Amino acid sequence: MTQNLNFANKNLRNRSFKGLDLCGANFSGSDIRGCNFTGAILRGANFQGVRTGQSRLRVQKLIARAGVTAVTVTAAGAVMGMIGGADAGAVAVAGTAATAIAATRGEAGIVAGAVAGAAAAIGASGIVTFWGGDTLRGIGLFLVSGVILGLTAIGFFIAVEQIEQLSVTSFRKADLTGAIFDAGAVLDADFSDARGLPW
Repeated sequence: MTQNLNFANKNLRNRSFKGLDLCGANFSGSDIRGCNFTGAILRGANFQGVRTGQSRLRVQKLIARAGVTAVTVTAAGAVMGMIGGADAGAVAVAGTAATAIAATRGEAGIVAGAVAGAAAAIGASGIVTFWGGDTLRGIGLFLVSGVILGLTAIGFFIAVEQIEQLSVTSFRKADLTGAIFDAGAVLDADFSDARGLPW
């Protein structure tokens, strides 16, 4: 059975072709942003008119998941706090955050969102405590919330940076003997240690 190597004019963003034998494959006109061709055999492949570079899709998903998780954790803490008091709110925050993290096996966006949601709930509790008359405890809770949010932001930006590095079109260690590229595609891709480069 002959393998179909015609990928022309397709949206292939974030697909992995790692280590595959794609001799003579036609990728002309396709969107290959974020594709992984690491170690692939691409002799004589046609990459004319392709779109290379970073795919923002993974970063957008990370931000969306973090945002939804943060809102969910904060809301759970707020609702339970109003119903059962501060202790019930804290349990709800911890339970919701832990469940989200466990269900996604510690996915970066979920962890960041869960921690941010917990920090927001702590900060809100600090404000309520402060206005309730316990000034020192309220300020303490608010400061703890700020520190947690700061650390979470740093971790989140590191995760975004790592994802962006993974989202670049990669031809690392690929065999590109006889492959055809447009000049623009060369500027937006990683050709580290690739063999048979046509330039």
